[in-house]
Amino acid sequence: MATTHDPSPRIAILWRGDRGDVAAAPRSDRQLEPLFAALARGGATVVLTPYADDAADEVREELLDCDGVLVWVNPIQDGATRETLDPVLGDVASRGVYVSAHPDVVARLGTKEVVHRTRALGWGSDSHLYGSVRELAVDFPARLAAHGRLVLKQARGNGGLGVWLVERVGAGDAGPDAGTLVRVLEARSPDAAAEEMDLAAFLARCEEYGAWSGTLIDQVYQERLAEGMVRCYLTHDQVVGFARQYPKGLLDPEARARRGAVPPTAMAGPELAGFRALRERCETEWVPAMTAILGLEREALPVIWDADFLFGPPTPEGEDTYVLCEINASAVWPFPAAAVEAVARAALARTRDAMAIRPRAH
Repeated sequence: MATTHDPSPRIAILWRGDRGDVAAAPRSDRQLEPLFAALARGGATVVLTPYADDAADEVREELLDCDGVLVWVNPIQDGATRETLDPVLGDVASRGVYVSAHPDVVARLGTKEVVHRTRALGWGSDSHLYGSVRELAVDFPARLAAHGRLVLKQARGNGGLGVWLVERVGAGDAGPDAGTLVRVLEARSPDAAAEEMDLAAFLARCEEYGAWSGTLIDQVYQERLAEGMVRCYLTHDQVVGFARQYPKGLLDPEARARRGAVPPTAMAGPELAGFRALRERCETEWVPAMTAILGLEREALPVIWDADFLFGPPTPEGEDTYVLCEINASAVWPFPAAAVEAVARAALARTRDAMAIRPRAH
């Protein structure tokens, strides 16, 4: 039912922050201040909404007084997960508030499971999904014996948390056995030395990650890891920018030394010539196929999300191929300045769609 007037959309910006300082915004270098301005130019009132678990009910009421909410909360941050937040977001969305990214969408799109579920696409690689830590203990030793080294990832995490490179040490003719000696390198501690331990001890360590993450996946190691990765930013199903990054995680000291100095992360708009082929494949092939596999509509995709690609084996013609590493949908910041207007337009459009169905009381 349409309203008899056109109220200004109230769009909350939600991040994990200090509830005692509600006027404080997230750091400006994360590109949100230009987004605030773009939303205001589009007629929206921006409502800054820091979130804390002990104020979940209070935040719920604040969000219900808004028409839309854009969420920037990591899966794991300062030791806290989204276990309390996600039901709040699901509840306000069920009452007609537009939420990006919706927790149900994050569960399908923004966990490491998407790497396995979409492995048949052109961005896919050999991977395996473990539905529990028990399945991991049963099946991972044989996978590791077959491949020699694998990257193991908890389904929900960020910043390299719960991501390991696991490599058999002196495998020889030994069969798959939890007593195998392995070398383990964790992505969140790129400057730390690799640890050697029994595979059984490592698998026991993974139990704590399964408690929150639920599932884990493994993925074959990409030999071009030292060449960095490409982050492809999207608004719904359209590419809105790129970043070239050179992370240190999962590179041993010798590999980092061979790579030498690398340039800082560089962001660019969607027209960057070097990634034109990647953009075309994302927009015309991979993302449409992914949404079909995941059962998502275009408008359900977040107003800002990203897909991280590693470099796969070159083609016979010497052209780059790309392997999906992960998708981020919970807290994508910073993002390219060129993406701001597209993000704002999409947020305003989806919020006004929600307002047409659920007019806010005045």
